[in-house]
Amino acid sequence: MLSLFISQKGLTRQNFVEEKLGGFTLLEILLALGIISILLAMIVPVSLDFYKSQELETQTQFLIQTLREAQSKSMSVELDSPFGVYVGNQSFILFKGNSYAGRDVQYDEIFDFPKIISLSGISEIVFSKSEGKPNIIGNIILSSNSNVETININEMGRINLQ
Repeated sequence: MLSLFISQKGLTRQNFVEEKLGGFTLLEILLALGIISILLAMIVPVSLDFYKSQELETQTQFLIQTLREAQSKSMSVELDSPFGVYVGNQSFILFKGNSYAGRDVQYDEIFDFPKIISLSGISEIVFSKSEGKPNIIGNIILSSNSNVETININEMGRINLQ
């Protein structure tokens, strides 16, 4: 088979070894790797920022949903008790009771935040039975790097994203 290839190319056995059959040189491979490295260096930070902003938005919406669920349970007088939400460092808890300290632990629903998100502002909100009005008004602030989301709770119990 090799001798057929050599005869078709018009080569002798001596210059067959010297004939370049194709492939990539080391320089071409290094150049391709360099281009790929530069592209990755530009794409990775943008992708991470996008991930962090999407995670912040998702967690903010989930916290709003949990606040509204606590308010809804209080308004429907579920289990004949008010409900509230406690916001900690890396988690928040939907609880049953007049306060987080005096809650009924068996009804706790605990939700964790990713470590890339930090929380500040109001730490405990309890909604009144029947009316669903909060015991405190103000903001819950979620942040991740330069992105910030603010949840506002007003005196009528309206929960808004600002």
